[in-house]
Amino acid sequence: MMQRETIAKPKLMIMGSFHMGPTGDLVQTEADDMLAPHRQHEIIDVVNHLKAFQPTKIAVEAEKTSSDIVNDQYRKYLVGDYQLIANEIDQIGYRLARDMNHEEIHAVDWMEKGAAKRDIGEVTEWAKANQPALYEELFGWYDEVDLSTKGRTVLEIILYYNQTEMVEKMHRVYVNTARIKEGNDYVGMDWLLWWYQRNLILFANLSDLAKFEEDRILFIVGASHVEIVANFARESGLFELVDVREYLQ
Repeated sequence: MMQRETIAKPKLMIMGSFHMGPTGDLVQTEADDMLAPHRQHEIIDVVNHLKAFQPTKIAVEAEKTSSDIVNDQYRKYLVGDYQLIANEIDQIGYRLARDMNHEEIHAVDWMEKGAAKRDIGEVTEWAKANQPALYEELFGWYDEVDLSTKGRTVLEIILYYNQTEMVEKMHRVYVNTARIKEGNDYVGMDWLLWWYQRNLILFANLSDLAKFEEDRILFIVGASHVEIVANFARESGLFELVDVREYLQ
């Protein structure tokens, strides 16, 4: 029986991260000072693990429209004129890009209003008031998991957010947001359409980076995006997906 020839594809590795500084996200990691000396050593350890992937391009969760700002900061960092701040783009993205001798960072996010008719806060408040049982089903588990960085290294925290159970749990919350509704008033969909729109745009922008079979793209993004972007990448047939945990053990 003739074997089918395997076609080489660009590799995509998605690293779900906790946000090292404050954001407007629905769920916040209780992060301590990532600029403290012991945390800086731990972050450098993560960067050293990721080097083994040998990324040719590093994509980050910054709006594509801010690409000039991101790369101006990165170039200043390379010559010692920019001090890294407490976020994962700086602490991991810039450091790793420098160590891999990359000339640029790839900003791939999108945060325009788009299809949104309500924000996530309005949707969750409506669910809490009108569908309390569903609200508890979707969001109650956040109170049962450890969203603090206390007592764990940065490497351990990132591994925690990239474990299969956590990735799938976070994704199910978004899918089931479609159930927040009353009759023909699809409350959850008023925000969920935007969430899918944003993540499809993330995928589309990542696909622009896949120029050659030899490309090895690392995408550093909030952990709630891992499953949905990976699904789009997998379904597209464009990438060979690489599990980040293989490089963080």
